[in-house]
Amino acid sequence: MSATTTQNSVHWVNELSNPEVQDALTTLVKKLPQIKEAVVKLEQGLEVVTTLATDSDTINNIAEPISQVSKVALNKDNINALLSLVEKLPKIAQAVEMLEKVTPFIEVITKKENIVSVAEAAEVLIAPVTERVQEGMSMVKEAKARAEQKRDDVGIFDLLRILKDPTVQDGLKFVQSFLEIIAEKTPHEPYKKK
Repeated sequence: MSATTTQNSVHWVNELSNPEVQDALTTLVKKLPQIKEAVVKLEQGLEVVTTLATDSDTINNIAEPISQVSKVALNKDNINALLSLVEKLPKIAQAVEMLEKVTPFIEVITKKENIVSVAEAAEVLIAPVTERVQEGMSMVKEAKARAEQKRDDVGIFDLLRILKDPTVQDGLKFVQSFLEIIAEKTPHEPYKKK
């Protein structure tokens, strides 16, 4: 062995006897499996990049949208609009979350069977009211027809007799009560003479 080789060996032995170097070597040995994994992933990534770099179709497919975006994105108005949109993303996200919550309800409501069920239920609820309205309309028509057939004038005694009728009395009591309620609920000014 030559003198330089011997000096290098002695230097390495001295370095290995250093506790900091020993700790570093211990840590390095413990980390070797993780380092190996990282190197394997790096090699795989390099293979993908190399494959993509040599594939002209892939490069063209990537470059075309980028060139179109760069034409649009360089417009000042588009950049301002994009910034505004980014500022509003939290509100947009909330709106989307609300739509996601409401969507099942809307789907249930818009199903044909459910619409038919609601229409049938409404018809059941409205039928009595409709019947009463139709009954009232027919009573009005009948009263109009009878009034047109009568040729006699209505006198004071006829009015007094009509006022004693229980139906008229009920109606007058209702009107009187209604007018009292209106007077209580609405503030009115005293009558002013002009």
